Amino acid sequence: MAILVRWGSRKVIALLLLAISALVVIHQLTYISDVDLANRLPESLNVIHECSASTTKDDDDQAIPKRIHQIWKTNNVSSYPIEATHAAWKAMFEPRNYTVKLWAEADIVELIRSRYPWLLSTYQAYPQNIQRADVARLLVLHAEGGFYADLDVHPISFDQLSCWRRLNLQALFAPTSGTSGISNHFVMAEKGSAFLQWALHEAKRRGGPSSRHILFPYLQVFWSTGPLMINSALRSYASHMGQADKPVGVAEERYCGSVLWHAAGRSWHKSDGRLLNYVADRVGVESSYMVVLACLVLLGLAIFTARRYLKVGIFAASRDGSLSPILNKP
Repeated sequence: MAILVRWGSRKVIALLLLAISALVVIHQLTYISDVDLANRLPESLNVIHECSASTTKDDDDQAIPKRIHQIWKTNNVSSYPIEATHAAWKAMFEPRNYTVKLWAEADIVELIRSRYPWLLSTYQAYPQNIQRADVARLLVLHAEGGFYADLDVHPISFDQLSCWRRLNLQALFAPTSGTSGISNHFVMAEKGSAFLQWALHEAKRRGGPSSRHILFPYLQVFWSTGPLMINSALRSYASHMGQADKPVGVAEERYCGSVLWHAAGRSWHKSDGRLLNYVADRVGVESSYMVVLACLVLLGLAIFTARRYLKVGIFAASRDGSLSPILNKP
């Protein structure tokens, strides 16, 4: 106790705060285990490198219907932060007998009330709009089947996109980096996809109080409803279901870039997400890894500062002899 008094109350408080900071950072790191696991996707995931568009006709008999879904707050996309692609999808696909539908927030709520009431409380409790949008895309595809595209995803090749319907997959995703994971800015799936049902239940599980303990809003979104959730759901689905259902696919990154283009508007990002993506874009790594790096840096600073205060305190106490009975003890 005498040692603590000699250090001074401010240093003791600082040391306690730093210790708490270290515990908080370690706790945050437990939510990021999915980042590393996203690089170990199940072998059952089909990586699509090409699709022979001329081999079969783009008919109506495929399991994935001719429907394209997009989602916005209202039926007016003019308020979207960047150029919305809804008109581009309509121009390319409606002349080919596809239905292009824009879902508003009210439409999603009505869908949940009528067909997914078990998810309503979770959906309404999300603190961020992007979390509701992440879940909504899975809902509309599970309910009706077809394609989902973010409003910043541009169609490039009709032939290739229509060819993907004929790959006999229950769902196909755009990639993250290379084929290290699946992303959710573009998804296509058959109606009632078993994997999408699995993913919706995983989103329900992660939508409870545990996600509120994540300090980074960016990580909270990715972990609860975004790519970290969908990749984790895919791994657990593959381990439990094996080959029992039709496979899930991911388009290889370079090939996918020749079929559609993602402008990555990132309109939902807060300051932490903008900073992490700014750094990630310039060092060439996934922004999710920047969350890991940020946590490790904070932990390192906490440990360094705590060690510095500890060293200074012991040195000051030993200099005036208050530690001599301890240091000289046989």
